[in-house]
Amino acid sequence: MKSDEKTVQAYHVGHIVRITESFGPNPAGSMGIVYETYPDNEVPVSEIVSILLTNGHDIGSFNQAEQTASLTWLGHVDITYAYSSPNQLMVDYRNGYFNQAFAEARVIADQVGMSSVA
Repeated sequence: MKSDEKTVQAYHVGHIVRITESFGPNPAGSMGIVYETYPDNEVPVSEIVSILLTNGHDIGSFNQAEQTASLTWLGHVDITYAYSSPNQLMVDYRNGYFNQAFAEARVIADQVGMSSVA
């Protein structure tokens, strides 16, 4: 399957995505990582995912319909992250916790022919 096909993807922490539309100052094509998943109470078999872009912008959470419409799966990097709060997420980003994962994500993006935007 090509990474740009629109299919239902079971996202997990460490999955690399590209956004297909702009979110605030972040243009379509910006790359990010899934840093958290949690159950969607409205759809029992679905997960909500939260995305952190490579520029440090937390663009929030996406239900399954939003994931299908707004995210393109690129690949996966090995990272474990236990989300606790927005403040701690930003501290971890500034302290470089995601640096290696984002470096690997850029390699993945280059391999699938999608240059990094953010």
